[in-house]
Amino acid sequence: QLSSWIETLKEKNLWNYGSCQKVELPAIPTLKDSWLSGFTDAEGCFNVNITSRTNTISGYRVRMRFLLDQKDAYNTLLTIRNLFGFGRVTLRGKTQKVYRYSIDSFKSLALVHDYFISFPLKTNKFRSFKNWVTIYNMCLNKEHLSIEGLNKVREIAKTINKLKD
Repeated sequence: QLSSWIETLKEKNLWNYGSCQKVELPAIPTLKDSWLSGFTDAEGCFNVNITSRTNTISGYRVRMRFLLDQKDAYNTLLTIRNLFGFGRVTLRGKTQKVYRYSIDSFKSLALVHDYFISFPLKTNKFRSFKNWVTIYNMCLNKEHLSIEGLNKVREIAKTINKLKD
């Protein structure tokens, strides 16, 4: 896609940076490089959802998720899913071929947590991730099970995916 974009700029005489070589071999992302961090900065989301649930200690469930959405990218998201070894790739309803990779198992989120600690995000999503990690740690310590802890989780969750904390 980048090569196509550059060719369009060249045709319109808007490219003044010399030649560009197309790379034929696709880059294979791993969990030992920052590719996924950059992809997440562009297309990712950290999410906390609190719902009523009668069979829990506090009466509520704190559900944490990591999401990636991308149009026409089933195979890319499947590759990411295979990197982590868990999660699911689904077609988002009422969209034009927008696929979603999602992880919502708390145990599985440990690897997501560790990856983004090793390869920090560079955009405003870093703040969202930092706040998401605070809630993640609170849940690990079972602080979300008290009313006071749950209220703190609610307040922090409001700041996730906002442009400003």
